[in-house]
Amino acid sequence: MFITLKSIIKSILLGLNVLLVLTIATTTVYNPQFLLNNNSIMAYAQQIMGMPPGGMGMEQQQPGPGQYAGGTISSIQNDESGAPAWILSGLWKGALTNTDKSSQDFSTPTVSNNNNDNLPTATFEAEFDMVMLNGSALHKHSIYNFTLVDISKIDDKNYQANGTATVTMKNGPVNNVPLSIKSMNNNVISIWVDPTKVNNHFGNTPIFGLIQQDIVIKK
Repeated sequence: MFITLKSIIKSILLGLNVLLVLTIATTTVYNPQFLLNNNSIMAYAQQIMGMPPGGMGMEQQQPGPGQYAGGTISSIQNDESGAPAWILSGLWKGALTNTDKSSQDFSTPTVSNNNNDNLPTATFEAEFDMVMLNGSALHKHSIYNFTLVDISKIDDKNYQANGTATVTMKNGPVNNVPLSIKSMNNNVISIWVDPTKVNNHFGNTPIFGLIQQDIVIKK
């Protein structure tokens, strides 16, 4: 079959167009910045406060005072021997509201508060995929129903919240799993899941992620 130079160039251009379309589609679906833009975090803040996404009537209503954050899970977990074996990838979101209930000043360094009556209202949720480094054994986990036990703020950029949560596992959800969540330099989040409650499923290191949005509403 006789193929002209013109038809070859036309085929190459068509292939490039298809590749460009696929690249744009992939970026749109999986880009974390698209999933976690200011509008989505603000919508989450409104959801926490029990408001409809569009607010009341024609005027958008702002959520109440508190701190609202979200980001991605991006972590490598070890196996039983302590060697890197698993990749974790997903999303998380959390909030601290009703901070006026606390007798502590959360704008300055504090120590842990073990009086639940004085703690702010805390929420934390995460959902992520877990797969071995060779691409096998892909599965999913969720963390939800977080209950805050104590919180300590080391300085303006580092704090730690301890509590319990439900973690989904292969045989079903496991309730009341001790969790320790750290925020480091307003950029990194670590989630320590008590290994004794989940059969050491996440290895001997915390789950790490990025803080991509952090909104503080004072009034």
